[in-house]
Formats: sequence, C-alpha cells, structure tokens
Amino acid sequence: MLLIVIFLCLALSVFVALHRKDVFSLHLLGMSVSNLLMLSGVVVYIAKMGGVAAKEPVFLFLSVRIQRWLQFAPIPMEPLGYVVAVGRTLFPLSVLLLSLEVTMIPAVRRRLKLLRTLALVLPALFLVYFWPDVFHALVRDRFWLLRAMLPVSMGWILIYLGIAAVLLVLEYRAITIPYFKRNFRYLLLSVASISALYLLYATKDPAQIYNMFIGEYIRLGITSYISPHLSGVGWLILGSCTVFFVVLGGYGMIRYTQIDFAQSKDDMILERRFDAAGEGVSVFVHGIKNQLLSSRVAHKKLSRALEKESPDLEQVRACADLLRDLNEGMLTRMEELYRTFKTQALSLRPVPAGQVADSAVKRFRGKYPEGEVTVTRQTDRLVLADLGALSEAVYNLLINGYEAAVQNGREPEVELVIRSERLWTVLEVRDNGGGISKEAMGHIYDPFFTSKNTAYNWGMGLYYVRRIVKSHWGILRLETKPGEGSCFYILLPLFEGDTEP
Repeated sequence: MLLIVIFLCLALSVFVALHRKDVFSLHLLGMSVSNLLMLSGVVVYIAKMGGVAAKEPVFLFLSVRIQRWLQFAPIPMEPLGYVVAVGRTLFPLSVLLLSLEVTMIPAVRRRLKLLRTLALVLPALFLVYFWPDVFHALVRDRFWLLRAMLPVSMGWILIYLGIAAVLLVLEYRAITIPYFKRNFRYLLLSVASISALYLLYATKDPAQIYNMFIGEYIRLGITSYISPHLSGVGWLILGSCTVFFVVLGGYGMIRYTQIDFAQSKDDMILERRFDAAGEGVSVFVHGIKNQLLSSRVAHKKLSRALEKESPDLEQVRACADLLRDLNEGMLTRMEELYRTFKTQALSLRPVPAGQVADSAVKRFRGKYPEGEVTVTRQTDRLVLADLGALSEAVYNLLINGYEAAVQNGREPEVELVIRSERLWTVLEVRDNGGGISKEAMGHIYDPFFTSKNTAYNWGMGLYYVRRIVKSHWGILRLETKPGEGSCFYILLPLFEGDTEP
C-alpha cells in the first residue's frame, strides 16, 4: 500500500507538470520522484532484511508473495542504500527550489540565480559523502566522524525545509487578492502534505544499509529501518497518515492546476470567438463607441438648452465645449487606430501608475462630468505601459462600476486604488453596484455580451480591457458578491528600470 500511494503522488505530479509545463511543476515533480526513490529503497531493504517492520506485509508490500519476490531479487545493498540516500537528499533541495521559485520577495528575486547555486552545495556534498566507497573510506575506524555527521546530515535537511516553509508562509501572508490567496493555499497544502510524508521516513540514516552489521548505530541510539518498534496500532496510524497526506497533497495539486488550466482554457475560447473581428478594428470600435454615446448626451443637453425661450448661455457654452472635446477625442482615437495598423504593436514605455489613473479619471469625467471617482494612491511605481491603451482599459472599468451602481438605483461609489502587491503593481477598481451573478460570470469577457441597454452598450468593454491587460503582460481578475458590488484587479509586472519615466 505504501508504494501505491507514492506512485499515486508521482502520477499527480506528472499530471501537474504536463498541464503547467513550467519550472514550478518540475520542482513539485522532483519532490515526488525523491520520495519514490527513498521509500522504494526502504521497502526493498526491509523485504531483504526482515525484522519487525517486515511483519506488516500488507502495508509495505501488499502481499507476502511480493515480499518474497523482493527478498530474493538480485539487488546489491550498496546501490540500494545510495538510491535511498539520493531520494532523501534531493527532496529538501526540491522543496527549497520550489519556494524560491514562487516567492515574490524582491531581495530574493534579485539574487535568485545565486541562491539557487548556493542551495546545490550541501546536497552535492552529501551525495558525495554517501557514495559507498567514499563513505567507507571516511567512516572506517572513525566513529567520531559518524557520530558528528549524523546530526549534520539531518540538520541541513531541517534547515532547508524550514527556510522553504518560512518563504512560503511569508508569501501567503503577503497576498491580499482573494483569488491568488486561494490559489496559493492549494500549493501550501500540496507541499506540506508531501513534506510530512517525507519526514515520516527521512529521520533514519541511509548509510546504515551499507553497514547493516556494525553496532555504531545501536550505540548512538539510531533505530534501523527493519526495527521501528511499532505495534500493530502504530503501523495502522502510520499507514493512515501516509494515505491522508497523499490525498491532501493530491487534492492540492489538482485544485491548483485546475485554477490555472481553467484560466488558460477561457483565454483560448475567447480568442476563437473574436478572431474574425480583427484586433485593430475591435480596439477602434470600442474606443470610439463611448465618444459617440457621450456626443449624443451632449447634443441632447444642447438641444434642450436651445429650446428654452431664453437659453442659458453658460450651459450652451459648456455643451459646446464638451462636444469640442469629444470630437477631439474621436480624432485621437482615429489616430490611434492608424498607429495600430501601421505599427501592429502597442508603444510600451515606463510611466508612473498614477499617470495612468489620472488619464483614466479624466476620460471618465469627460463622459460623466458630475461623477465622482475616489483615487487612493498607495504607490506611484513605474509600469511599462501604453498610456493611451491602458488608461482606456481602466476608464472602462470605472464606467462599468459607475453605471452598475446607477442601474441598481444606488448613489455611485467608485474607487480606484493604486497599490503594490509583491512584484505586481495593482490598479484596483471597486464599485457598489449589484455585483455579477454566477450565470453572467461565465460570459462577462465574451465579445458583444452585455447586461445593460444594448442601444447604448455594445458589450465590448471587458473583452477589450482583458485584451489590453494581457498585451501588457498583466492579469485581470474579478472578485464580486451579488448585491454588494464588484472589484476588478489589473495586475501589472513590476518595472525595475530607471526611476524616471
């Protein structure tokens, strides 16, 4: 049963690696392979040597027949012991490398290559130390060295696992966006469960397999793999813990993969739905739409003002100025369309995040002069962005939040928050609208989908926003509660260039 659950854990890791295809999944796979190497060697060793542990054939071997087959298999002890040592040594390295890969602490990220290299040093030294010929040459007639190396060989393992745990917990605590916090929780569940399974068997020294008849380990109080002194109840608890940890770890890996896989699947579906429309035309159509709708509103205001017997000249001038600004805006959109077709790319340059917010709010007030947007600046980091395109995306989120509140008969409360989230710069748009229903959640990014009046809204907003954010190597996420409002997060990678744009 033990090897079955280990193979199950390995299969789940392979599943994650095939779906994610990144460095993170390779480290997770390395953890499972290391566990498999260590525990397979231990099981074969117990089958050959017998002892108290061998009296639990169902837990270790599934059947007495398999136990006897392993007992007489022509496997030399020295290679078998080294396989256990390799698995025991590589596991903490895989965990530490995984934690370095996922942490967003800037000081760690800047020194990532150096830290990876340093992490390899101790495992490499101990793999040399446990090589049978080297081990025999060093330890023979040097009992003091064996006594000194036993706590050291276990100590560095605990240090690696401890550092990895600290990095992962710090990363989890630093995440504030609910989606990413749930995502990371599954990762923590996987790593903690697989590590607990590893520690159940890693406390013993693998070199005892080469030295099965010497008394040094007994004199030091180190128990052997073949005599763990567990009762039948103890083996039952151990087996239950093993299954429990693998199930938890597997669940965490599957859930973590499903989140990212669902995200990629949604992106692929949206790409297929909109390919025929053309990128340049979609950007232009959506950009010009709001200007035309605003022109309609301004024209109505101007017409009502002129219909009065004594027109209010101040109101007429205000409407005329608004129409002028809207016309200039439409000309700007047409120039952007021309530039898009000419260059077929966005013009990205470092700009302060606050400048993006200012531009978006200015556009918002061009459509709703009396509307209010609360801007909270917690950082003014630089972001690599096309100012026009990105501010248009933020502007659309502001418009959506404002109109959602009006549609639900509420006094609009729209807030734009600029803040830092580890290696991300976050533009967060909150509203007090009615939220988004579960039925609509699956379609909000679809082109031409809208829950508003189709005479005034064409349903291109969120699709357009998502395309622009992705073109900035960013992520667009939504958290919503029906009846309470919505919160959109634009996460942009931290730009670490010059301090001046």
